[in-house]
Amino acid sequence: MRMGHRFTAAAAALVLATAPAGAALACDEGHETGSKSQDTAETKPAKKPGKKPGAKPGKRTERKAETDSTFLKAAHQAGLAEIAMGKDAGKNAVMPCVKKTADLLVKDHTRMDKELRELARRLKVTLPRETSEQRKSLRDMRRKAHQREYDTLWLKAAEAGHVQALELLDAEISGGKNAEVREAARMARPIIAAHLTKVQVCQKER
Repeated sequence: MRMGHRFTAAAAALVLATAPAGAALACDEGHETGSKSQDTAETKPAKKPGKKPGAKPGKRTERKAETDSTFLKAAHQAGLAEIAMGKDAGKNAVMPCVKKTADLLVKDHTRMDKELRELARRLKVTLPRETSEQRKSLRDMRRKAHQREYDTLWLKAAEAGHVQALELLDAEISGGKNAEVREAARMARPIIAAHLTKVQVCQKER
């Protein structure tokens, strides 16, 4: 169905939606910027061998990978989407399996998002808010509230979202630079995989 396809695609895209990248998890210390004016024989002493302008001997600055902060932002928005979808299904779904799965999503994602917020706070990563696309997707779905079609749309969106969430987690686990963020992704992965299994079981009951 046309609306169902639009909703499913939008919900899946939410998992990878992020705020603009560029906020690193930690700032460099002692980083020097700017270029010096061209040396002249009258005003500038000869440069010492082995030193480069702007370099600090014996000190390396370390910058956390932007992919870690991007992951935290994407995971947070995905969690908000799953919580909102779960609460909505608790009110509007028809199938007991969908209602039960929705309750589990709310419980697990609320707990995981609380832990993610604390990690982001320690790493000084500003998390985004719920997007207008999330609210629009739920409004579209509610038009089929208390009908079997609602459950069909919900399950398709939940499946697509969790598949992409697993891809997001796997990318962080294999390529993340911050040990805490990688560990958070490793801890979340089996939970998300279990959610996907439950969603797929419900799909077979339709």
